[in-house]
Amino acid sequence: MRQVFAAILPLLISLGILVLGNGLFSTLLAVRMGIESFPVDRIGIIMAAYSVGFVLGTIRCPGVVERVGHIRAFAAFAAIAATAALIHAIVIDQIVWLLLRVVAGFCLAGLFTITESWINASSSNTVRGRVLSVYMTVNYLSYGASQSLLTVIDPSGFQIFSLVAILVALSLVPLALSRTQSPSSVGTHRLRVIEIIRISPLGVAGCVGAGLINGAFGSMGPVYVQARGGTVEDIGLFMMVAILSGFVMQFPMGRLSDRFDRRTVFLGVAAGVSAAALALAFADAVPNLVFAGMLGIYGGLAYSLYPIGLAHANDFMRADEVVPASAGLLLMFGTGSALGPVLASQVMGVLGFNGLFLYIGMIAGILVLFTLYRMTARQAKPLEEQGAFVPMPQTATTPVAMELSPRVETGDTEPDQLAFDFGNSDRIQAQAAE
Repeated sequence: MRQVFAAILPLLISLGILVLGNGLFSTLLAVRMGIESFPVDRIGIIMAAYSVGFVLGTIRCPGVVERVGHIRAFAAFAAIAATAALIHAIVIDQIVWLLLRVVAGFCLAGLFTITESWINASSSNTVRGRVLSVYMTVNYLSYGASQSLLTVIDPSGFQIFSLVAILVALSLVPLALSRTQSPSSVGTHRLRVIEIIRISPLGVAGCVGAGLINGAFGSMGPVYVQARGGTVEDIGLFMMVAILSGFVMQFPMGRLSDRFDRRTVFLGVAAGVSAAALALAFADAVPNLVFAGMLGIYGGLAYSLYPIGLAHANDFMRADEVVPASAGLLLMFGTGSALGPVLASQVMGVLGFNGLFLYIGMIAGILVLFTLYRMTARQAKPLEEQGAFVPMPQTATTPVAMELSPRVETGDTEPDQLAFDFGNSDRIQAQAAE
């Protein structure tokens, strides 16, 4: 175990630095566009462009890596992403920023694909679940910490874009100096979307809905806080609270979804998201401390939607279908993430900044209704046949990361157990041994 983590430590450091830069970049752009008085609907479109590029990158980047190798591909993607960050400070133009966000999304997809495939290749079945747990922890904590960097340098200047570029460039160093051999392949394939819909309609709806909700909040949340009269410090704090709450809530949500019908848990979470969002929509006058607490409840529930939806869909997949199905579901999540900021910004343009949470409340309400319908259309999966909940980061992950899941069929014969035990370690071991 120690040898494995010693081997992947440089990769995890690279991942942490990369997520720090990317998380800061995303929030910074939303804040800076508000400072530059970009129309709110244009902000939504520009922010959505990142998800478009990311989805395209998950499809095309593995081929690039196969042709030139991991180190060269990582260096190229990092250089382009850092350059894109710097161009934002030089050319302040809506069309240019839109195109740059597509480029950044594409490159970041390549960078995460390389990092995740390398970590996966360095992990045997005996530690794969624990490696996934550490990966998720690094991902969430780095993303949460990145929000605090917004207060380090004035977002109205060019220096903070330089900080983003520095972080992206520095992420290359630990990986480039690693003595761990790079994997031979990063290829993944997808089940057709229509086939996934046939197997698990609720799983698909859950992933799309999670994208529509979390894509909108991640992109337009800083705009909301800014319009509410919040300072840069408030934006960083509120976003960090929501993100880290999402990380913490994976534990109780995982435990519940393993012990009860996963649809019931998903229903409760979606209803909670809808109620929390509607409460936030009318909380513009509450004190900041109360508002932060409300955001913590909201973030904890909202960031649980995707892993629960993914787990429910995978309950109906064979072990050899988990990775291709997850790749298709990630595509659905990415599609929702691309549409979410656009739709939310349109609602905000009509109803004001409170429209963000009215939109989120509506989407979560639709998920509640669809879940109730599906609960009448199909019998519940017996608990003993439900797969174990697998905590998954959703802020920066590609289909390759799912190969770390204990659900995935591998050539190793020894069972794995997640470091984050949700009360079902016996079932995890039994499933991994099948």
